[in-house]
Amino acid sequence: MNIYKSELLDHVDQLAKFMDKTKNYHKWFKENAIIYNKINKIESVKVQKRNRTKIKRCFDNCYKAVYKEENLKYIEGYTMSLIPIEHAFLVNNNNEVIDPTLSINTDISNDRYGSEYYGIEIPRNMIARLRIKDQYSPLPFLYFKYLTSKRNIYTKENQ
Repeated sequence: MNIYKSELLDHVDQLAKFMDKTKNYHKWFKENAIIYNKINKIESVKVQKRNRTKIKRCFDNCYKAVYKEENLKYIEGYTMSLIPIEHAFLVNNNNEVIDPTLSINTDISNDRYGSEYYGIEIPRNMIARLRIKDQYSPLPFLYFKYLTSKRNIYTKENQ
């Protein structure tokens, strides 16, 4: 984990303070999430074009792309734009962010990419299973619930 000041880490800390029922989730998220700050803009545009991504559809865009692009991992969490936003993005084998959504309608001098990305990798074999079960909750939360139910590491009242 990077030890530099991060507005995204501060954001997750604030969420944990105000959401008592998901305190264990936010603790788990912070312990397991990774900060990414290297963006491969050229590959982001290529993935965006190959997969015909759509604006404001990051979760669907990445969901579709990860099954077509073998070398990419599906990550869900946050990105720092003007403010922290929930976001799905991809990461390649070099731990570079591939963001097919925020690459839409951008150019090198004026882009929409986040300044940093922070998220949890959802294993490829779990993405569809979790999405079918619940289409509205963030996948990291569903993945947390799945892991805790399998390991019994938290009591049911704290989930």
